[in-house]
Amino acid sequence: MRDLLDKSYTAAVNVKGAGAEQARQLLANLDRIHELFPQLEAQGGDLRAERGRWQEIQGAVRRHAADLRAELAPLGGIRALRESLPDAPSRQERWWWWLDAAASQHIRKRLLVTVAVIAGIALALVGGVWAFNKFFPVDPLVSAAYGHKLNAENLVTEGKLQEAVTELEAARDATPDDPDILTSLAALYDLTDQEDKARPILQKLRADFPPSVIDSNIAQSYVAAGAVEKALTLSLQAVEEDPKNPQSYLVVGIAYEALGKTSLASQYYQQAANVASAVGDHQMEAFAKVRLAALIQKPRLPGSQPTTSVTNGG
Repeated sequence: MRDLLDKSYTAAVNVKGAGAEQARQLLANLDRIHELFPQLEAQGGDLRAERGRWQEIQGAVRRHAADLRAELAPLGGIRALRESLPDAPSRQERWWWWLDAAASQHIRKRLLVTVAVIAGIALALVGGVWAFNKFFPVDPLVSAAYGHKLNAENLVTEGKLQEAVTELEAARDATPDDPDILTSLAALYDLTDQEDKARPILQKLRADFPPSVIDSNIAQSYVAAGAVEKALTLSLQAVEEDPKNPQSYLVVGIAYEALGKTSLASQYYQQAANVASAVGDHQMEAFAKVRLAALIQKPRLPGSQPTTSVTNGG
């Protein structure tokens, strides 16, 4: 088990240029690890450390999904390999066999959002940007930091975390006290094995903001980077730290949705909306309801969990 875990982590982070056969072996090793956990735990083994390593491997696979798909292209891609398996892999438990479908769905979502945004604001942009800059000039440092932050977000979606760190460090240099930049940087430091750099940032943030706010923000960055299991753990912790923080429930819902657990995701979206309404955060309430509505309307694939709603949240 440990040998497989070590080999799989190394293969996942070095998949680019490794070749089709190495990439296919990585998928086979992920399947074998998935099979071994219940077998060894049934024998009474304490696999908590191995579970943590398994989460790191899954995060690495998600971060390098584009490279993995590219390496498998000569073999017909993941779809061809998936269809050659004797048993159809589960989207929830063996999600690595569906990285191609997930990528296509993500691209479609981004295109739809982009089209909607462009349609809604194009007219305003014609004269609005000029007028805004004329009457409300933006601090050049803030503008520079925002540009670096956008670059970092794009790099994260491509799985280029270290390059994203460089962009966020440039953003921090421009605006050292921006909490959004600091939380994103702390999360990426953690995911790139630079915990020593994350500690002072976390100390600064925890001195200025409630723990629940910091943890839910960092959890959002984990989700963006594909470390969904870490995001779920941290956002659930944020819920416990402050049950009146609607953002925590929202991030839990996002994490569950990313894991394919739509019933749990819908429950937490509803809780986020209820808590936001109770504390008067109408913007968060609206956003949670939009996520819930989109989840309810999403077509279900064979074998997926039915989406349920709850009448009252925490």
